[in-house]
Amino acid sequence: MKFKSSWIGLFLIAVMLFSTFAYAVIQSLYPKQAPTLPDSNIIDYALEPALKDALVQYGATVITFEYNLGCNNCVNQKATLEFFATDYKEQIWLEEIHDDNLDVSTIRMSSVYGEENLVDANETQIVSSLCGLMVAPPATCALQKT
Repeated sequence: MKFKSSWIGLFLIAVMLFSTFAYAVIQSLYPKQAPTLPDSNIIDYALEPALKDALVQYGATVITFEYNLGCNNCVNQKATLEFFATDYKEQIWLEEIHDDNLDVSTIRMSSVYGEENLVDANETQIVSSLCGLMVAPPATCALQKT
């Protein structure tokens, strides 16, 4: 009886040892690629979902601005969003997606504090939403609340 249980024990140890080596070999054949950040925080395409999630968990605010060049308020919205994205490069990532099929612009903001969707928003609404979602809001946000 002792002889059988020692063989079973050795077999289980060997299986565990070989599975560890097999895992290491498989991981070396298929290395996990970390997503790379774009050169600028203002881009004209959609980020990969994994990269968006990583940025949000890091503490950034990701803004997706979908617009049509012919809409009334889009130029002002774009200027406001680019102003914030330029001044707060470490905190804000702006995706500008041009779509000729849209009648009104949409702005989707995501951060660790949640997500907000704005449709045809004015500058006050944009700034108010950004102030509520940014991890470290600027001093102008405190001035707005008074």
